[in-house]
Amino acid sequence: MLLTLVSLTTFFGVIHLSSEHSHDHSHDLDVKKIDRLSSTQVRLTVTFTSESVKKHERSTAQRYLMQAKIPGFRPGKAPLKLVMERYKDDIRKDVVTHLLESGVWEAVEKTKLVPVNRPQIKFEGLSLDDDKPFEFQVEFEVQPEIELRSYKGVPLKAQPTEASEVEVEKTIENLRERLAVLEPTDAETATPGTFAVVEVGFEMAGDPPKSEPPKPFTVEVGAQKLLPEIDAALLEMKLGEQRKIAAKFPDDYDDAALAGKEATFDCKLVEVKKKTLPELGDAFANQLKQGATLETLRHDIRESIRSTKKEENEKAQRQQIIDYLVQNNQFDVPPSMVERHSKSLMENMIQDMKRRGRAFPELQPEQMQAVQKSAEQIVRSSLLLREIATKEQILLDENRLQAKIGTIASQLQRSVPETEKFLNGKGIMDQIRNEVLTDQVFEFLIQNADVKEEAPKL
Repeated sequence: MLLTLVSLTTFFGVIHLSSEHSHDHSHDLDVKKIDRLSSTQVRLTVTFTSESVKKHERSTAQRYLMQAKIPGFRPGKAPLKLVMERYKDDIRKDVVTHLLESGVWEAVEKTKLVPVNRPQIKFEGLSLDDDKPFEFQVEFEVQPEIELRSYKGVPLKAQPTEASEVEVEKTIENLRERLAVLEPTDAETATPGTFAVVEVGFEMAGDPPKSEPPKPFTVEVGAQKLLPEIDAALLEMKLGEQRKIAAKFPDDYDDAALAGKEATFDCKLVEVKKKTLPELGDAFANQLKQGATLETLRHDIRESIRSTKKEENEKAQRQQIIDYLVQNNQFDVPPSMVERHSKSLMENMIQDMKRRGRAFPELQPEQMQAVQKSAEQIVRSSLLLREIATKEQILLDENRLQAKIGTIASQLQRSVPETEKFLNGKGIMDQIRNEVLTDQVFEFLIQNADVKEEAPKL
């Protein structure tokens, strides 16, 4: 399956440490135990001392004291013991919430582990009457430890990027086709390659019956753009002739209500036209680009083909690198990262179908498995690229980043500062940084690859 190439930090930064809690409890929190449940799953056993629990109980009670309305006492003047007794359950809830929240983040910071999903907390409860430590467990997934084995000397194929004269001339002919005009003829019948102006409608038996009145359109005869029965009939008909033709809509017809159904088509040959190509010369080139000559047109086409081939070659080499890295560096990937990217792939497919004006079909189990497999390979390749960047100390080139932002600024017709502000506001600046760093990693891998030039295709 063809992998989608992704940027280095697509899947990272899921859990952000909160500086608010980074050092609140460093003196009374202890990561008692670290259990490796798997290569990507850990469990931390975390404890707060009983003194810390009591301290938070008192500070929370003091906060309640300032707000509590207790009969017989002015605000803030009731005995603390009375407040603690009256609001015991609420205070306990607030203390537990605070200790769990701050404890998770500090434990993560102390262990230098990086969660890639939301930590799951387990604890048995807390009694403020007991002079005991508060202990809980937290489980989360982490990035796997990757031992890079093979990433230098990747065997790569390099396709030639020069444009052949055949390719240049073929492109010119395609451009002539685009500028061709249809001219009326005196022909009484249509022949393959001519263009027919036809009026076509249909009637279909059923309950209820369906029909569509004849509508005019122009079509190339013999180009297999019509139903075979209608195409064949047009070659037999004379100008002005009208026929009833029995035929079946294609099984994959866009309108599901008509797909695969038999119908009677009403077809009339209205006019026969011929296609006239523009003469090959400077006037033709000037039609495509003001001031161009046939010579400069050929030069521009040659450069365009070369640029396209270079881009395709780089894309193919990146895919070869990804395939090689994934095959030669096996490791477990966190399920939550795979699940997250599977949802992203699904959402992209749904949006793509919406843009085409179609409803997204319910996927079969084997199709869902294919999506999961694709997502897993994307996660795996992303982790590998990130690991290579770290090992080889490949840092983001700020000059290249600024150049990319400058290109975007030109496209948006804004200044660079305005563009940076816009990109930050949209939350996509990190994505652009990742794209630049990813390009740098691929360039490093290509420079250190075993590249073999392919022979040009004739």
